[in-house]
Amino acid sequence: MSKYDVFELVTHLRKCPEAYLQSSDFFSTEGVNSIALVQDTYRLVTNDFLRNDFNISSNLGTIDDNHWRAIHISTWLLSNPDFINNPVIEDKLYSFWFIELHKASAYVKCNEWINDDERAEEMVRLLLYCCEIIPFGENQDEAADKLSSLSSVERHKVLKQSYEAHERIMKIKREMEEQKAREAANTYGRE
Repeated sequence: MSKYDVFELVTHLRKCPEAYLQSSDFFSTEGVNSIALVQDTYRLVTNDFLRNDFNISSNLGTIDDNHWRAIHISTWLLSNPDFINNPVIEDKLYSFWFIELHKASAYVKCNEWINDDERAEEMVRLLLYCCEIIPFGENQDEAADKLSSLSSVERHKVLKQSYEAHERIMKIKREMEEQKAREAANTYGRE
């Protein structure tokens, strides 16, 4: 098994148990206690099981359910042996969970992280990027290009720009048609 092989990590991610897809619930047994799951993942990654102070977002109430479920799924990904006992990435997990994954989960439903090959690869590559890890068999430029081509945030940005450009074109066409109609009316009025 190659360390940080994208295909192997995607395969691991796609085997995520159903329990990780449950809603976040901090007070009862109906869902997943997301904070406990994140803290346990920190402990697994750092190999420090007695520690209790971890970098977790202070705005927990603003995190929606879809984002929490994406975090749950990513903790399963981080249970892969490549990430266990790797304290170097600890400081980078906050950025992955609470910044980058937050942006991406705005455009990706939680089940797609597991069921869609491209979204699964996007999560793997996003984690590797945030942890400053270059995937096995790739160089930094190749890894960045592949992440960019899969990025839900980038895809949404391109679609939005395309839509805005189309709207500008349609506005110019309407203005030209209105101008043409006014000129025709003026010509008709002079005759």
